[in-house]
Amino acid sequence: MEIPAKVAVFNRTLEIKGKVGTLIAINEDAAYYEVVLEVQQRNHTVLFPIAETVVIFNEALPPSATEFEIER
Repeated sequence: MEIPAKVAVFNRTLEIKGKVGTLIAINEDAAYYEVVLEVQQRNHTVLFPIAETVVIFNEALPPSATEFEIER
């Protein structure tokens, strides 16, 4: 995955359900995503806690050819 990336953001605390934004950074030490969202027709940087936020990348991963078989 490359950053910046277009994402859909879900966060229960802010009642955000699939709002499109741009993921700018992931700060694992401070445990937040830095996302630019449009709020009231202006772009704002929002820091979402990783533990409470789902981020779905708009670009799907390309299919990978598996050359091995998993035995079950």
